[in-house]
Amino acid sequence: MKPKFINRLFTINNVRTLGERIGMFFMFLCLIFFILTLIIFGISFFFKNDWIVHEIIQLISGVCFTFVFCSIFITLIFMTRNWIWKLLGVFITIAFFYAATQLMVNVKMIYKDKAAYENKQFEKIIGVPTEVEYDNPESGPRVVYEIMFEDVTIQATHLWIRQDYFEKNMKGKSLVIYYLPNSHYAMGVNVAD
Repeated sequence: MKPKFINRLFTINNVRTLGERIGMFFMFLCLIFFILTLIIFGISFFFKNDWIVHEIIQLISGVCFTFVFCSIFITLIFMTRNWIWKLLGVFITIAFFYAATQLMVNVKMIYKDKAAYENKQFEKIIGVPTEVEYDNPESGPRVVYEIMFEDVTIQATHLWIRQDYFEKNMKGKSLVIYYLPNSHYAMGVNVAD
């Protein structure tokens, strides 16, 4: 025989079917992931002076945040009876799981680069970029997101190189870029002499 509080938990707001119970579970899971995201994100600021640890922790926070959305849409899948919303929930959940796996791959690559970062063993590329992508911020200036060469794409968002500065001082010029070997995060971008 179940305790009374268990029976009450599953009868709140007419939550009686197995699908609705599973949906409630994922709703609670969503809340847990959201709290975990805030905690991990807050912890990352204690490592502000150690860039690589700070970046790893923030990426883990991003993984938890994508799981918040996965949980929301899994809840939608189980709680709704409309098949269109269920189908939409499945596609959006798959997209967020894909984003979470990409963030996990980034965590793994940056973790592999930890020794290279600490020992300052960066890869070096010299040349004129084939393309430069800028982020699309909701507010504030645009910054360089990626610097692409024929054989490698370098991530540069964390350097906060503003678009106007890059176009005025670096565009079309030969650049010297130091970057981490696995994750391809830029550690320095300068104009070649």
